[in-house]
Amino acid sequence: MSHFKRPGNWLFIVPWIAFIPWYGMLIAMLACWAGQGHPIYWFMHTEQFPVYISDIGATNLRPLFISCVAWQGLGYVITVACEFFQRSGYWPFQLKKNDQSISESTSYAEKLHSGKFLMPPYYTKDERNLIFTAFVFGCIAELGLLFCSIFSTALYHHVHIAMVSVFVVFMFLSICCLSAEYFLMGRHYASIHPLANSNLNTQSSEKSFNQSFNIVDDLPWYKWQGHIWNKFTISATLKTIWLALAVVWAICFGAINDRSKSACFEWLLAFWFGVIFMIISVDFYMGGRYRQSRYFKHVESFSGYYKYDKALGLYHSEEVLPSDDTADAITTETASSNNHDNAASNESFQVVV
Repeated sequence: MSHFKRPGNWLFIVPWIAFIPWYGMLIAMLACWAGQGHPIYWFMHTEQFPVYISDIGATNLRPLFISCVAWQGLGYVITVACEFFQRSGYWPFQLKKNDQSISESTSYAEKLHSGKFLMPPYYTKDERNLIFTAFVFGCIAELGLLFCSIFSTALYHHVHIAMVSVFVVFMFLSICCLSAEYFLMGRHYASIHPLANSNLNTQSSEKSFNQSFNIVDDLPWYKWQGHIWNKFTISATLKTIWLALAVVWAICFGAINDRSKSACFEWLLAFWFGVIFMIISVDFYMGGRYRQSRYFKHVESFSGYYKYDKALGLYHSEEVLPSDDTADAITTETASSNNHDNAASNESFQVVV
């Protein structure tokens, strides 16, 4: 039986801290409603079983409802911010006009071994923008949910429904952005993944990676090259499945006239919401251990593909020691922007194990 491997950092706990109180609130509300004898409250007009979450939250459990919604909302926003922070080295609300992680004349290979990045840095500005957009949409969505709990369905029914709509729409957009981010990262990572080569021992890694860059750069956005089912695309697929089921259940929640069945879908969605935090937690755990990955030591070249190395046309000629406790080191050779002949283009970053 394999033992739990030490995480690269402990930020993978943040999503659990965010959603466990949310589950606790849902269970407590159900237990209280059952303990009261499954009442139909004074502001309700029809018999139903079960009642809506907001119906219970409009009673004497309103302080619990508001506080746990606020905790979960803050937790989600911090979770997405942690994703941004681990891949860039700064927080999304510190977004700079000139991203230092892009503008500095350092190679992606060096960045991978920099203590500044707790997870592999994003590969292009598109991925950075998607994380940032997910953060903004998440803030709006969670504010909508917070106002939904504050403006109870018993006293402010129309405002309550409007805030539910705001939460659903912007949370959908936020998760869409996170899924798209991981699909893009997976598409980029697929082209240089060691398993993209049929035989690491006989093929020239540098040649194959340079070819991968040229091929992937020319491929339509919907086509993939290399080791497609990597950790990024698997995570993106899980997020997409989560989102598809959430959309179906949200439609059932809003469209079904039978209040009892509608309430069942609302409770299902509420518990399903915690699953996205679990998926993100696994992303953090695996991403934080990228230096210890069994494939990382096999990547012998990052030449001309990642980040803006190609646009910079410049690589440092120096040995970069890793920030972890392994003995790996990265040796880079200079590829001058003023000399783009074949010899220079064949120089690469070597991972020495």
